[in-house]
Amino acid sequence: MSTTTSVTLAVPIKEIGDHLFSMAGEWGEKALMIAILISVVIAVISKMSVKAGIGALIGLVVCLGLYQSKDALSEAMKEEIANVGTSQPAPSASPADK
Repeated sequence: MSTTTSVTLAVPIKEIGDHLFSMAGEWGEKALMIAILISVVIAVISKMSVKAGIGALIGLVVCLGLYQSKDALSEAMKEEIANVGTSQPAPSASPADK
């Protein structure tokens, strides 16, 4: 006599990879913030000057600005590449789209 037991997973197998990628992405964003802040602190401590701290903070703002606008920059680059042969420039992202 043979009995078969069925196993039901909480999440279908095909969704496990998506969940792992999204979780790693969230952790990556938090780790990026921590790494940038640590680099600012190290720059200030190693130079022991206010100018180094201001420069590091300006660099932090630039890095975060580029990171936050990565989707808009990506779309603008795709449009620029797609419209190489046309006489019209690529459309730019308006502030209302954000």
